[in-house]
Amino acid sequence: MHSTNPVLTRRHLLKVASLGAGAAAVAGLGGCEKRETVAPSAGRTRGAHPNEVYVWLSANANLPLFTQHDHPALRLAGQELGVTVSIAGPSSVDIPGLVAAIEQTTASKPAGMMVVGWDPSALVPPIDAAIAAGIPVVCVDSDVPASRRLSFIGTDWFEIGVRQAEAMVKALAGRKGRVALLGLIEQETSQKAFAGFRGVAEKHGLSCMEPQQDKGNTAEATRVAAGLIQGTPDLAGMAGFDSESGPGIAQAIKEAGKAGKILATCVDAEEAHLRFLKEGVLTACVGQKRELFTYLGVKALFDLNHSPIKFTKNDKAAGILPIGSNYNTGTYTVTRETVDLFLGG
Repeated sequence: MHSTNPVLTRRHLLKVASLGAGAAAVAGLGGCEKRETVAPSAGRTRGAHPNEVYVWLSANANLPLFTQHDHPALRLAGQELGVTVSIAGPSSVDIPGLVAAIEQTTASKPAGMMVVGWDPSALVPPIDAAIAAGIPVVCVDSDVPASRRLSFIGTDWFEIGVRQAEAMVKALAGRKGRVALLGLIEQETSQKAFAGFRGVAEKHGLSCMEPQQDKGNTAEATRVAAGLIQGTPDLAGMAGFDSESGPGIAQAIKEAGKAGKILATCVDAEEAHLRFLKEGVLTACVGQKRELFTYLGVKALFDLNHSPIKFTKNDKAAGILPIGSNYNTGTYTVTRETVDLFLGG
């Protein structure tokens, strides 16, 4: 079927974001929380619900990874549906600040909330309180499975581990040795990824070291990786499991003059990751389809409020929701053979 809709690359999404910024009002809401509200643009919508506000909440809410992928897609979905979207949360990894932001947003009675589950335990009470107040909540990017959230939309992190290990094993081509794992070791997402990696790597004779904390910080990842390189003579590879791990590991390998000798894989495929991959310092980057987190998140919340699909006379009483309970948004692996496609797109 022929479509007249334009193809939206990540570059186009960034342009959408910059256009939407003109309609944005930014205000501080208690402590370090910041909120950006973007109303639907005239002539670009197919709905008529501008008074409905859908809020995306996260710690470190202005992380470049978010501003370059999650936020533009959020705005795009808001424009398509004719609803207002909002961005809220602290500008650092401040879990109490995120809890406060969720509580403040709940008090404002939005039409729905998307919460990035930085802490799967601390976020349970505020999410459950929002649900109890009648506000639909879905988790995006990272889950809070013990909460009453209505759905999770994001990557299967076990799969991220599997994909990295497959790329590592292929590149090592039979070489054996130890492999270091770096990430936010307390995060459930990283733990799942570690498990996925080990399941493949150990089957092929690699020895996985105890995961190391890099605090989601490039400088810390560089420091930790440098120490591992110096202290592990039989180090064959390194794998990173947060957005800053890859560049940090690559910088340490480059400074040690070990490019091509110690192989490295990582999650995410941002500019810094891709440049190191093109140089041959990184071996493979496993990317997430981040735009889908918020794009599908807004649509899921909208369907909770407006879906014409009915399963019973009273779906709410029957406990049936018109959305999926889990959206696996998938991954993709970037190698030196395909990196130019991503750098040029």
